[in-house]
Amino acid sequence: MRLNPVTRASSFGLLLAAMCAFASTASAFDTGPHFDITQDVLKSEGFSPNAIATTQSANFFVDFYEFIGSGGIKKMLDGDCRAKVEDVLKLGDAQHFDDLRSTTEVAKKWDAMVDGTKSAAEDMTKKGDILGLVTLLGMSLHNVQDFYAHSNWVEGAPTGPALGTGALAKYGDHPTWLSVDRKDREALDVYTWLDRGGVRRSHGRWDSPNDSLNKDWAGRPHHTDAYICAWFATRQWVRLYQSWVNDPATWTKMQQLSKSTFNPDRDWEYARKISFYGGHWYGEGGPYGLKEAFSSYVAGTSPDLLINAVYEFMGGSLCITKRISALRTRVQDLLRTWGTMPYHGPVPVALPSSAPETMRFVQLRVRRIENVNGDDGFLGGQMDWYSEAVIQGQPYRSGLIDEHDNFDFEKPPYAPWIMTKALLPATDLVYIDFKLMELDYSDDDTIDINPTKNAKDLVLGYVPSTGEVRGDLRGPSPLFVEGKGDCDCARVKLSVSDHLGTSK
Repeated sequence: MRLNPVTRASSFGLLLAAMCAFASTASAFDTGPHFDITQDVLKSEGFSPNAIATTQSANFFVDFYEFIGSGGIKKMLDGDCRAKVEDVLKLGDAQHFDDLRSTTEVAKKWDAMVDGTKSAAEDMTKKGDILGLVTLLGMSLHNVQDFYAHSNWVEGAPTGPALGTGALAKYGDHPTWLSVDRKDREALDVYTWLDRGGVRRSHGRWDSPNDSLNKDWAGRPHHTDAYICAWFATRQWVRLYQSWVNDPATWTKMQQLSKSTFNPDRDWEYARKISFYGGHWYGEGGPYGLKEAFSSYVAGTSPDLLINAVYEFMGGSLCITKRISALRTRVQDLLRTWGTMPYHGPVPVALPSSAPETMRFVQLRVRRIENVNGDDGFLGGQMDWYSEAVIQGQPYRSGLIDEHDNFDFEKPPYAPWIMTKALLPATDLVYIDFKLMELDYSDDDTIDINPTKNAKDLVLGYVPSTGEVRGDLRGPSPLFVEGKGDCDCARVKLSVSDHLGTSK
């Protein structure tokens, strides 16, 4: 896979800065969870694929401006171009619900965001700015989702509120901040940074000790609970946002955003590439120093492809304002206005319907991969794994495992690839199509993991009532399977499970 790296010295410097900066400073759910939650909810709320991809891209750019404005990579940028967006870089870093040391600070941040988003949405509705409305929806959803990944909200006692118990039981086991009455939520001890009584808790890195606050990927404690709360919060926020738009014709135009209005393909693809190659799509390791950059320890990062992605996105230059799209222009404008989020006092919120209050969340986990007779291609090296799945009609892509023939996801600090789909509790059969892929510079290869000849991927059915898997594999989880065809083959260990979540 080590092909076609950009060889200019300045670009190589950008690579090193990018690897160290993106993984260590991107303080958010990894991009994969952001994208998956956003797609799942928006599709259920009637949004078209193009509108969803635009919203996802806007969601990513909140992280992008934090990443690109970090100390190491910022110094590598063209100075004249950087000067034009210096304020945007600082404002991007100020998002994410980070560094809030008390419930009072958390409450003020929520009130400021509700107030600012409502005001901005109403103003853009009057102007008929459909792309601006979709952009704001994606950016605000990034912050909404991050609260649950960065705070102690989903933690049990003694470090968190212990949702679903005692006086909080009436709100369900995965309530949102807004669904809990103001009096009750502001009586809790909620924070996204703690330095009190000799106890210090910060966001942490991908592999930090368990007392770090971040729940950004599957290797972090409470990730699934944060994901479920963020899913309910996303649906709630989309419905609130519709009430702020308060114009059926405008809302329909947002839902049906066509490519003639805006085509998000380039922005979306580079959001995926930069996150995927930089270890920030679905975890498994991003470097935070030069030594780690070329270590097998940071399995989720591909240095050569990361440099190409960052460099190409900026139009083959170090100019941050080059090849900027209409969407990214809207993002910059909104960071300068909406992104300042001044606090004007408590804001009452008329909550939309929370129905259905209970959802079933089905999870596919990949726990181990072993190469049988796969070949990494022309220049050799070890295998570069990722996977694709379709769960009940929704596409997923895992993170990357770079340069490892065999990989045990269950060995800390790593964790299984995980893909989560929300379903109604009454769903009696979940359809899953799973492919194991090997990354190449040009054409990626589908690896044979099906024991049946002339078939490579797995077609499965999961029965929530019994926990059994049917189809190409049968039985309870975990399941082991090995490809038997005359081709690149691998052996995998995977499982399927489900969780009920309720938010009232």
